[in-house]
Amino acid sequence: MSRYPLPLGTWGLIRTDRATARSWRARARYRDLDGQTRKIEARGPSAAAARRNLQIKLQKRQTQGNALISATDQIRDLSEVYLAELQRSDKASRTKDKYAFSVKKYILPGIGSVRIGETTPGVVDHFIRNVVDAAGPATARTCGAVLSSMFKIALRHDALSINPVLGISIPRSRAAKPQALDPGQFLDLRTKLIAWEQGSVLGRTRSQELHQIADVLITTGLRPGELFALSWADVDLEADPPTVHVHATVIRTSTGGVTIQDHPKSEHGFRYVTIPPNLAESLRRRQLRQRSNATGNPLDLVFPSSTGTVCDPNNVGKTWRKAADDIGYSWVTFKTFRKANATLIARTMGAETAAYQAGHSKVSMTRKHYVEEYKEAIDTRAVLGAFDAANGGPGAPGKTGLQI
Repeated sequence: MSRYPLPLGTWGLIRTDRATARSWRARARYRDLDGQTRKIEARGPSAAAARRNLQIKLQKRQTQGNALISATDQIRDLSEVYLAELQRSDKASRTKDKYAFSVKKYILPGIGSVRIGETTPGVVDHFIRNVVDAAGPATARTCGAVLSSMFKIALRHDALSINPVLGISIPRSRAAKPQALDPGQFLDLRTKLIAWEQGSVLGRTRSQELHQIADVLITTGLRPGELFALSWADVDLEADPPTVHVHATVIRTSTGGVTIQDHPKSEHGFRYVTIPPNLAESLRRRQLRQRSNATGNPLDLVFPSSTGTVCDPNNVGKTWRKAADDIGYSWVTFKTFRKANATLIARTMGAETAAYQAGHSKVSMTRKHYVEEYKEAIDTRAVLGAFDAANGGPGAPGKTGLQI
């Protein structure tokens, strides 16, 4: 009966003997990952030194020859491999920047010096709890996702046997119930916003764009980035009905600027959105003004910046927050307009239509985060009258049924 071979990546008994008058030799049989058993040796000035040198050599050999990392490497070494793979991936540029920021801002300072082989679920859990306390659950969840991807790389290189992020419980932020503008509130907001725009501050006129941006956002349900990426080629005002083709968005680059990404936030963001006659007429007037304006608009954008370049949603958002505070609608953000659009469509045409309009992949997400709950009782009397015995229900005269 043949002897059972050594397990892959392990070695047998280490033997030492004198190699020369001044050196010792340590030898052992090692079974490589190709299944072949080979004799490995190392030397040192003493038997103990030779044994120690051989053990180090064998441990290094446990990692495949083409592996970039091993269990003795630190997490900061693993992060370099992860960031390189991240840049080569097909993830959106905004996602790449977000994940890279999480690595540099939180992961490296927190556990960058921990060795891969000594990273346990307890170590990860302690780190995640610290991030929750310092930056909140949302940031902690991002760090958890990044760490999970990093340790998957370590698994591929046999630097780990299990992913230490598995089983870690990361608390979720409690999502506030959606609050949307109703038509009456929007018309009041719009009137006050136009009055605010016509005012001046330190002799300078304010932006005249905000009420037009609000009109488009609440009517189409677009994200701000999608709106500022729209060119006039995406707007078909002569169609019946007029439509807007959403297929791009504005993103912030790693250098701090903004650019137009040739695809929206997700694959469900590709969509055609119809626009009502009043907005179509407003856009026609806007297009005519731009055509006659001397200010350049080389990208032919519907909402370019004041210098004719791509508009930064963050900068516009800062102006909006100032205006919203001044006119008494501080709770309204650009996202509130999307919620108002989704709420009105969901209540009249159904949640599936609202999800398509918003570019969502799941109707449940639209219902949970965008559609405001009814604040008043729904008038269901016409339907529930069928249960009235006096009107021919089961308990009416001549009918058989439950009598109360």
